[in-house]
Amino acid sequence: MDLKTLNRIDKLRRLKSKGPATPKWMKPYHLLLMAFLVVFIFGGIIKVLELNQN
Repeated sequence: MDLKTLNRIDKLRRLKSKGPATPKWMKPYHLLLMAFLVVFIFGGIIKVLELNQN
């Protein structure tokens, strides 16, 4: 094989191993913030449901 095809194969292999690109706004700290918000929202919903039962 010549150098051109070897480079093409290497580029494809690197693209495959990289995985899907994450959007710039979705950084790890944003994911942590969303997780905390979800937990607090679910906690609030559970508290409201407990208050409504009494």
